[in-house]
Amino acid sequence: MDGSERILVVEDDSDLRSLVHDLLRSEGYRAQSVAGGAEAIQRVAADPPDAVILDLMLPDMSGFEVCHELKSRRNTNLVPILMLTAMNDERSRRSSLRVGANRYLTKPFSPADLLREVRRSLEHRRELAGRRTHTAVELQMASDILQRQQLNDLLSELFVHTPLSEDQIDRIRLATLEMIENAAEWGNRRQKDLMVHIAYEVTDRWLKFVITDEGSGFNPNDLPHAARQQDPLTHMEIREKLGLRNGGFGILIARGMVDHFEYNERGNQVTLVKYFP
Repeated sequence: MDGSERILVVEDDSDLRSLVHDLLRSEGYRAQSVAGGAEAIQRVAADPPDAVILDLMLPDMSGFEVCHELKSRRNTNLVPILMLTAMNDERSRRSSLRVGANRYLTKPFSPADLLREVRRSLEHRRELAGRRTHTAVELQMASDILQRQQLNDLLSELFVHTPLSEDQIDRIRLATLEMIENAAEWGNRRQKDLMVHIAYEVTDRWLKFVITDEGSGFNPNDLPHAARQQDPLTHMEIREKLGLRNGGFGILIARGMVDHFEYNERGNQVTLVKYFP
């Protein structure tokens, strides 16, 4: 453990804030603390710490809003965020992941649990630094209510910081959104209890997306409803009979707009990579 690592604790309960603060300092971390979300955003933006421990229930704004704000900014989105909350329901956990939280720990917790999650968060940050990563975001969304606007906002924020042209940006956005829709529609069949996981990363050399559904998977080389280069409209009749989304060429679109396109063996995860000039 590097004793120079600095952690910001965002917690409105003064007793718990002091407890966490003292625990971190006893382990050699440089701990700082604030009681509100707006102040936390200002502090992180001005001087990003190595990690943030964030309560969900804050007096001025929710932890969800704080996390979304920090993960949407280029200079703060690599800071790992550990949610520390009494909200132990699945909806809150999914919402935290959806806005980009890296870890989730519920109250009450043991000191060992907290320190373990802190170490994992810091290890993740060091791993990204080793890859010279500039931006890394992970989202998790329900298949039946994919928040397309949120995806568009985050994609636009990331693409602004790449050397790609506007035309290339538009093409990759289209390909990515198409594959996300495919994951929700074909992979998860729009089942409410199944999620789509989206991870994307920007380094000096490339832009990468990994999209994973929770369905049973498929053989991407033997897909009767998929468009093909020689006959891109083949799949339309099958889609119409199944009552699924009309239009779009899914896999065909994505393959033609990125430099590397690959499904995993199971067929429930696709990786798209665009290399920079």
